[in-house]
Amino acid sequence: MQRFITDERTGIQYELIGDYYYPCITVEESPPLSKYGRLRERYLREHKRILYFNLLTSGKLYEHLAEIDTSACNMAEYLIKEMAKKQGVTEQLKVADMLRWVGLMNNIRACADEIVLNDIVYS
Repeated sequence: MQRFITDERTGIQYELIGDYYYPCITVEESPPLSKYGRLRERYLREHKRILYFNLLTSGKLYEHLAEIDTSACNMAEYLIKEMAKKQGVTEQLKVADMLRWVGLMNNIRACADEIVLNDIVYS
């Protein structure tokens, strides 16, 4: 008996294990999502259940989450850079007064995070 056979009709490959042929099925590992993708999934699961299950059953949930994750990360990065530039948070400030720089950057990141969550993740 052959160790591997392929069903002509379906194209699925089978492997002989013992006396039985089992399908050779693999699951693709998707790269992990960042904070925004995970928050979007939780929001859909808890507040937009119909959309969540439609995306899940159609197999497009991860694609949707990855798209939201990418756009949210890009928007957050852009907002942080622009806010830091407008508030004068520079490398010179970091060298001169590190604690002030950390405080300003934490504030900027929190503001950018709030904007991204409201505009992209929870919409």
